[in-house]
Amino acid sequence: MPIKNEVWILADDRPGTFSQSIGLAEEMGVKYKVITLSYSLFSYLPNFLLGTSMLRISKEFRKRFREIEYLPSVVISAGRRSAPIALNLKSQSNNQTKVIQIMNPNLDFAKFDFVVLPKHDQFEEKNYPNLITTIGALTRIDAKRLVSEGEKFPELKEITKTKIALLVGGNGKKTIFTKNDGAALAKTASEVTKNMGATLLILTSRRTGEDLKNALLENLNCDYQLFDWDKINTANPYLAIVGVADYFIVTGDSVSMISECASTSKPLYIFDQENISGEKHRRFHQNLFAENYAKKFGADLKTLENFAPKKLQETKRVAQYVKDKIT
Repeated sequence: MPIKNEVWILADDRPGTFSQSIGLAEEMGVKYKVITLSYSLFSYLPNFLLGTSMLRISKEFRKRFREIEYLPSVVISAGRRSAPIALNLKSQSNNQTKVIQIMNPNLDFAKFDFVVLPKHDQFEEKNYPNLITTIGALTRIDAKRLVSEGEKFPELKEITKTKIALLVGGNGKKTIFTKNDGAALAKTASEVTKNMGATLLILTSRRTGEDLKNALLENLNCDYQLFDWDKINTANPYLAIVGVADYFIVTGDSVSMISECASTSKPLYIFDQENISGEKHRRFHQNLFAENYAKKFGADLKTLENFAPKKLQETKRVAQYVKDKIT
């Protein structure tokens, strides 16, 4: 099958995963085609059971892949479910197609050309010569995009007070963001906001349950605006808020949001409690604290310090490394 000088991104319905692939392709400066996969029930099985079988995707997509007229020169996959599909395409190309895998594929790393993995996953780089370790997640954050998104929400620019963005996650597979955690966050954030004469811009996420959202609202006592994930539909102000905010408070359960805010060089604070984050997340937080990318947001804070954090530029670094290797 012929190979075309083209990049395919294998995507699914998880925004935090998919956006990392897009961010890397954009930073590499390449044209790309997004292949949005749909999965079968077999996708829930561990990768080692099915290998690179196409059974994990829907019949429709198996048919589409059988009818393709060419293969790309590069495939970017992210997460466990798309990794085997990328390897299947590589096999069809007689290994001419390069595969860049983001996040742990739960398959033999040696089968990929590059594996991009967060440092907090604790893999030994010396054992995997194709492994690129990062601090946190890859992002799509750049100045032009933030300006462009900000133009869609001019009302944010009309706020004359200092703007503190509060970005809220929620429960994870193995972690719990309780109502008490939400109440504690709202009380401290309110006090800080009032002491600074600021406005709190609150954005919930798809994982923010009703109980957590209500706990936040019941304990707020400051000037704030709430942007409810369940009501914003397609008009998502997330990047616009990232662009206009002067400070960030981000809950510790979201590696993606923390990484994106750390990519702006604005003061970033991370709120975490006993059950909000897992061990991997906490290793990530500690890496950021140690390298001056972020500070801890605790109940003892009265105001936020306008410190000068380091700017996280992992997407740029990884993109340049990959380009140097494949060109």
